Amino acid sequence: MAITGMTGAVYVSDVNTAPVSFSGKPCTGDTERKRYQINDLSLRYWDPTYPVLVEVNGEPVLSGFTLEHVVGYIVFNNALDAGDTVTVSGQALTLIQAGGFFNWSVDGDADDADATTFASQGWKEFVRTLKGWSGSAEAYWGNTQFFNSLGKTVVVKLFIDAGPAQDCLEGFVIINGEGIESPVDGLVQETIDFTGTGPLYIRL
Repeated sequence: MAITGMTGAVYVSDVNTAPVSFSGKPCTGDTERKRYQINDLSLRYWDPTYPVLVEVNGEPVLSGFTLEHVVGYIVFNNALDAGDTVTVSGQALTLIQAGGFFNWSVDGDADDADATTFASQGWKEFVRTLKGWSGSAEAYWGNTQFFNSLGKTVVVKLFIDAGPAQDCLEGFVIINGEGIESPVDGLVQETIDFTGTGPLYIRL
């Protein structure tokens, strides 16, 4: 099922600025002590190609959590103890806004592999093997930022609410298509196609 909206933004990694290495940066947890976010606002978009080191009370933790490279979250499977300190090390991308768009649409994708066996008693059985998402959006053409971003990994923010709440969907994508249209009686517009390279996060 498609999700649609009216406004969005694209942020690209600043090619003139190398990823910023950071070490032992403190993180703050939620009330359940399961979701911890890096405190430094400038280090919240982690390079997905670079390893991230998570430490609890100064000791490396190798499992029992997942990472949200977009906005810098560590999500533990189980709640930590009160008073535990969480730090993180890695590399952060320096992002700049490449542009905005409207009339966006996102579709979730999944592949199901046939897993039918004799024990299925005649019923077909399937196993979910692949998840993904892709989408498209329209923008008013103004420069070559989107064209220059073709084939590169960028961050998209797809706003559900353009008001003060700034509710959005966001994630890493590759821009894999761009088309420019020049109507006779309107502004020049471009259409952008993109494919997600990781989870699509819902920020409410």
